[in-house]
Amino acid sequence: MERAFWEERWQQRQIGFHEGRPNVLLQRHISRIAECKRVYAPLCGKSVDLVFLRACGHTVIGSEVVRAAILELFADLEETATETALGPFVKHASLSGDLAILEGDALEVGPEHTDGEVDAIYDRAALVALDPPTRATYVEALLRVLRPEGLVFLVTFEYAQDKVKGPPWSVSLADVHALYSECFAIELLEEGPSTGGPKFAAAGVTDLTERAFLLRKKPLPKDRIDPLETRRDGPI
Repeated sequence: MERAFWEERWQQRQIGFHEGRPNVLLQRHISRIAECKRVYAPLCGKSVDLVFLRACGHTVIGSEVVRAAILELFADLEETATETALGPFVKHASLSGDLAILEGDALEVGPEHTDGEVDAIYDRAALVALDPPTRATYVEALLRVLRPEGLVFLVTFEYAQDKVKGPPWSVSLADVHALYSECFAIELLEEGPSTGGPKFAAAGVTDLTERAFLLRKKPLPKDRIDPLETRRDGPI
């Protein structure tokens, strides 16, 4: 991931992706992941959604490449975090044990960094933050950490990409199915118009659609080769 790009965005406070309140779609559909104890939030920044998930009884593991965002998160919470080297990451963990952020590249996260497979993944501003060529690698990273039949709560935006360059990048319904349908059952929970903020208004983007999906990881048939392993190493 482009660490320098995101560090500059934080330094210049160009963080329009940061919502100051829990995401409305997450609040409306939180019951769909209520039974998921451990939730992973990639590219999490200092999102208050982490606090909301935690308050709902989930143990939350995030990943974030910008150190300043992680430090701000714990400062906002008025909590002290321990820091531990963990492979290519620095793990920032709350003393209560129900919140941990991996400082580093989300594309490198594996179950060895998240204390085993997680029950659910919450993605509000991760997929849309990645340019199209990076998306398949990102989905592979999610597959590594999510348990069989685990859930992904995914929020996307679709707009006229020719009018403004991402991030956030436009993600269509077709994009979601192309990326996830091989390994996930896809359910569209909700869709509706979104303003998108000042960046889109300045570019003349007036038609922006926000969607929420629930994805369930398909169990792998015993006689089927894991597509993730095939992509890693080539056909067996």
